[in-house]
Amino acid sequence: MSRPIAPDEGGPTRRLPGPSRREVIEGLAVELEAGGVHGARYEAERVLAHVLGLSRTDLLLHTNLVVGPEEAGRIAMVSRRRLSGVPLQHIEGTVAFRDLVLVCDGRALVPRPETEQLVQAVVDWADGTEASGGVRRVVRKDRTTQPPLEVALDIGTGSGAIALSLIQEGVVSRAVAVDVSSPALEQAAQSAAGLGLEEQIEFRKTGGSPWEAVGLEETFDLIVSNPPYVADALIPGLPAEVRDHDPREALAGGVDGLDVVRRIASGASSHVRAGGGLFLEVGADQGEKVRRLLEKDSCWKTVRVTADLAGRERFVVALA
Repeated sequence: MSRPIAPDEGGPTRRLPGPSRREVIEGLAVELEAGGVHGARYEAERVLAHVLGLSRTDLLLHTNLVVGPEEAGRIAMVSRRRLSGVPLQHIEGTVAFRDLVLVCDGRALVPRPETEQLVQAVVDWADGTEASGGVRRVVRKDRTTQPPLEVALDIGTGSGAIALSLIQEGVVSRAVAVDVSSPALEQAAQSAAGLGLEEQIEFRKTGGSPWEAVGLEETFDLIVSNPPYVADALIPGLPAEVRDHDPREALAGGVDGLDVVRRIASGASSHVRAGGGLFLEVGADQGEKVRRLLEKDSCWKTVRVTADLAGRERFVVALA
C-alpha cells in the first residue's frame, strides 16, 4: 500500500484543511473569556461574522465551513484589538440602538442599553401610555400623519442615538442636537444621512453651556439628555473599553459628576414649552440629588426619579 509522500522526500506539500467556523468560534470564545471579555461566546460569533462579512445568523447557519488562512490571520488581528480593550462596536464600525444601526467609530460615546430605556420613557410619556406625577399627555396615536411632539432638543447628542430614535420612531417631527464635540457631531450626521433622516435633524456645536447653541426665545416640546455624569476621580477605575476608547468629554462630569447637569438645569425651564418635559439620564447614585436640584425651579409642575430595568434610579423627569 502506498503512503503519502512527506515534504522532505521531494513530493508536493499537502496543506491540511483549516479549522471549521465552529472550531474558530469555540477557540476564540476561550481566548476572549480568559481575557476578561463578558459574553465571550456571543462576541466570538460577532467577531467571526464581521471578518467574514456575514450576519451572525448567516454565520451560525453554516458553522461547518472551513476558515482559510487569510481569514484566520484577520481574526487573530481583530481578537488582539478586542483583548486590548477596543470596543467590539468600534471594530464592527456600527452599533445597534433600539430600531437603528448607527455609525460607531470612537468619535462619540458608545450608546448604552440604559439610554434605550431613557428613550422608551420618552415614548411612553409622549404616547400618553403612562402617568407622570399625575400629569398625562393626550397625544395623536396615528404616527403616520403627525408625531405627537413637534421638536426636541437633545443635549450632548454624541452618536445622535436619542434624537434619531425619537425621529425614526415617530415621536418628534424634528430635533435639534447639540454637542461640544465636532467629531461626535460629524459621526451623528453620518448616521442621520445613512438613515435618511438628515432633513429632520439639525446639529449644532456648543461650548461650555448647552444654551450657547440655543436662541434666547427658542423653545421645545421636549428636552432630553444623557450628559457626562461620571465624577472625575472615578474615571481611572472605569473598564478599559470605556476609559480608553470613549471620548473623555462624554464621560467626565466634574468633581461630583453633575457639572453638565447643573448647566442643563440652569436653562431648561426657560426653553421648554408648556406641557413639555425634561428627561435626563444620570448616575445610579445621582437621582435624588438631581431631583432636588430641579425642584428649586418653581417652573416645573412635577419632578420625579424612575429606575432602570436593574432597579437603579437612573432617570429624572421634570414636567412643565
